[in-house]
Amino acid sequence: MRAVVFGTAGHIDHGKTSLVLALTGVDCDRLPEEKRRGITLVLGFAHLPDPSGELEVSFIDVPGHERLVHTMIAGAGGIDRALLVVAADEGVMPQTREHLDILALLGVRGGVVALNKSDLLDEDLLELRREELGEALAGGPLAGAPIVPCSATTGRGIAELREALLASAGTVVREEERHRPFRLSVDRAFSLPGAGTVVTGTARWGRVRPGDELIALPSERKIRVRGVQVHGATRDEGAAGERLALRLAGLGVDEAPRGEQLLGPGPWQASGRLVVELSLLADAPPLAEGDQLWLHLLAARALGRVERLLPDPVEPGHGGRAVLRLARPVFAAPGDRVVVRRVSPARTAGGGRVLDPAPGPVRRRDAAVLAELPDPTRDLDGALAAWIAAAGTGGAELGVLASRAGLEAKALEACLGRLLEQGRIVATAGQPPLLVDRRAVAAVEAEARALLGRAGTVGLPLAELLSRLLPAAASRLREFYLEALRRAGALQEVAGRAVAADLAPVDDPLAARIEALYREARFAAPSPGEAASQLGAKDKVVEGLVRFLLDRKRLARVGGKWVLHRAVLDDVADSLRSWGVDTFDVGQFKDRFGLTRKLAIPVLEWLDSERVTRREGELRRILPPRGGRSSAG
Repeated sequence: MRAVVFGTAGHIDHGKTSLVLALTGVDCDRLPEEKRRGITLVLGFAHLPDPSGELEVSFIDVPGHERLVHTMIAGAGGIDRALLVVAADEGVMPQTREHLDILALLGVRGGVVALNKSDLLDEDLLELRREELGEALAGGPLAGAPIVPCSATTGRGIAELREALLASAGTVVREEERHRPFRLSVDRAFSLPGAGTVVTGTARWGRVRPGDELIALPSERKIRVRGVQVHGATRDEGAAGERLALRLAGLGVDEAPRGEQLLGPGPWQASGRLVVELSLLADAPPLAEGDQLWLHLLAARALGRVERLLPDPVEPGHGGRAVLRLARPVFAAPGDRVVVRRVSPARTAGGGRVLDPAPGPVRRRDAAVLAELPDPTRDLDGALAAWIAAAGTGGAELGVLASRAGLEAKALEACLGRLLEQGRIVATAGQPPLLVDRRAVAAVEAEARALLGRAGTVGLPLAELLSRLLPAAASRLREFYLEALRRAGALQEVAGRAVAADLAPVDDPLAARIEALYREARFAAPSPGEAASQLGAKDKVVEGLVRFLLDRKRLARVGGKWVLHRAVLDDVADSLRSWGVDTFDVGQFKDRFGLTRKLAIPVLEWLDSERVTRREGELRRILPPRGGRSSAG
């Protein structure tokens, strides 16, 4: 069966709870105070049977009082459709409009409008009320929704309302969230004799079974599922979209406040800072940096402050991007819908979507970067690249990236593979590997060259060089960066000191002669055996010194066969970048440098490996230089 959740909406005393009772036989007002006062104070839940057996329709009955809007939002955070209730004798009222605004901000589209208490008006007035209501709904989340006159008191129109609700539920299409953990935001917790702690909520992602281990956030408690129920019936499994009651071990009732989230095992982390894309209601006051707000996310509510805003201020009816600093952490994922409300006077200000659930601080002078943040729900590659770049020289852990994206780690493999193939990031050799932005590596290389250049032929102690290059957060990557500097030819290690590779002395006279021979020969460079013959030296000695010069980055092996001087290859790179073209083919490359195809192809492959060029089909694209030349001489 397909699970569909309706949330009630509407002004206080317009009959939401009585209509749910008439439809389902369930009285959602359970508390004595609710009975005494005749108003809903907490969330209520009911089930609407579907004669076809195809749908599993649930209701979340919310309060209509203006002081309980935060409870209404907690209930509306996981709904698919809305049942808006408007009393025929009063029409659209303030909380009707605020509830409609909240539904729109939460992305709820579609539902049914119940024109309740229709027995209090004659047919002419009732038709006039329907027309007024249709005009009020235009352009909103329930524009075009069926308006059903009914009465919870007399039973008029209840059958028609039930049919309209089932028809609306039948239009809900739930796409499976691949690579998502089980996720449920707790909206109620209680204890039953013999059952222990029971929590309820709407499953947002994934599936859950008895025996599963879960983690509660933000408390980080590990818990175990003892049982799963849906509308009082025991199940072997609960799935996304269903209203679930979970019996839990390892979590007390007082440890499961409304808004606590339960997730399947993984690296999930709550955060005290969010980047959100906001839009303000047309009648809301302007929003400025420093303003205090209530943030509503699923069933959670947290006090927050606008830490950064673009533009500043955001005017009524307009949108912007904000960094919100929260008084208590919440677990969020890109795409989560949020509502923000003013603290005083209490009123809904606007809402939007989470872009980044775990950003670093953004300085006021850097607020413009908020406009450039990729949306992970549309450009996951771009978001991952941006997050890795923001991690700097310390790199990013795969688990942290997965938590930030709200996805299991395996869902990131294809994206990270593309970034690695494009040369935008590099991965360390450790387990688990860290992911580092290529520009961070290039910046370390450039700084190393500058430091060693100033140090001259005496160089710097290796440990001192690394401590000056790397912040404390990147100290665990010392070997990674040291190897990168070696590969780039940025340094030579001499007796525990680092010396610029082009300043390190070549003490062996024969090695100096070999290097000079290869530099002068350019593309007609000899093999080590031919070099030995030309210099009148022993083959094995020359072969050993050639390996030494290869290690020192004075020479480079191309295509596994040819040995060329690095300065020759650097000249090729400089010539390509001054060519004035973006792409070229093999023939053009051969003509420019006077090479045979036999040698041109290996040279091009070497240029690809050094990120001077990138192959694109039959063409090569010339890439911008990284931070500093790779030349050793």
